[in-house]
Amino acid sequence: MAPDLASQLRELRRSGQIEQARALLSRQLASAAAGTAAHKPRLIHLAWQHAPFWWQPLQGRSAGLRRRGPQDVALLRHAWQNADFMQRFNRMAADLPAQDDALQALLTREHWALPEESRGLHWTIESAGRGCGFVSVVELSMQHRRGEFLIGVLPDQAPGASPWLALEASHLVFEFLRSHMKLERLTAYFYPDNPAALQMAQKLGFEREGLLKGYLRVPHNGQRVDLIVAGLLLDQAFFDRHARVRQRLLATTPARELPRQDHQPGASHE
Repeated sequence: MAPDLASQLRELRRSGQIEQARALLSRQLASAAAGTAAHKPRLIHLAWQHAPFWWQPLQGRSAGLRRRGPQDVALLRHAWQNADFMQRFNRMAADLPAQDDALQALLTREHWALPEESRGLHWTIESAGRGCGFVSVVELSMQHRRGEFLIGVLPDQAPGASPWLALEASHLVFEFLRSHMKLERLTAYFYPDNPAALQMAQKLGFEREGLLKGYLRVPHNGQRVDLIVAGLLLDQAFFDRHARVRQRLLATTPARELPRQDHQPGASHE
């Protein structure tokens, strides 16, 4: 495999030429298939990470999710300026670039990043065609099939939206993670002074697993704060337990088995 193939693919994606990137991978795979190329598994893994489903929107009854991108500059700035929202969503989030063109460039890189590059996936939640929040899965590990889950909805951006919007968006992501990535575990962290977030997580199926004493150091004052840790196994038992809720929220017919995928994420590509 050409050493600069990953760079070529990255440049094609960031310039919006995803079909050209897939075509390049197809040619590489066809060439590898003609022989016994040792890099064939790597090419197959790259082709899986360029599959259309990574960028296709997810749709429930009321909530829609799309990969976060440069069109979300205004929404992201609005969210980061909302102190109450950030206290609940991500208190340790880094500051955004001051200039919009720099933020657009950052979001473009994020949008087209492969899971193994960024170890994270970020979606914008939409209701009635309007962005109103975010879902992120970060610290992704293909080897251990796990990630960290974050979700936040801006009430002022979704007037009249369903009160189940966050629940619906979460289940859309759960289905994506399990069916396409074969993810098996999610972890979520909560501040002790935000019991409402923990309560909502428990409705989703997260179970409280412990208290991390002094786990974080607050940048602006140096104080150490505790975190509550909760976990969720995305196994068949979970989907069976929540089948009726998922059918009501997502307008899907509950299945006894999760859909099979031709490609299984390789443990060697974390």
